[in-house]
Amino acid sequence: MACELTNDSEKRHDYQAAIEQLDAVFHSIGLSQPALRALVNLQVKQVSDLHKIDFVTLQKAHGIGPKALKALAQFYL
Repeated sequence: MACELTNDSEKRHDYQAAIEQLDAVFHSIGLSQPALRALVNLQVKQVSDLHKIDFVTLQKAHGIGPKALKALAQFYL
């Protein structure tokens, strides 16, 4: 199954624009592009938005791997 972003430059551009609007904290903790896209899909823009979704939802989100989960877990404490 091919990644839809590979062939859809408009969608890539939209994701990149949304990623640029994310809280700088998400960038500073070294999240990968898939993890940043997952936050966009979850409608998380600010650290405070993480509390609107439960940790299990974050854990199951496509693009959130173990490294990203560990980095984001600090905001649930």
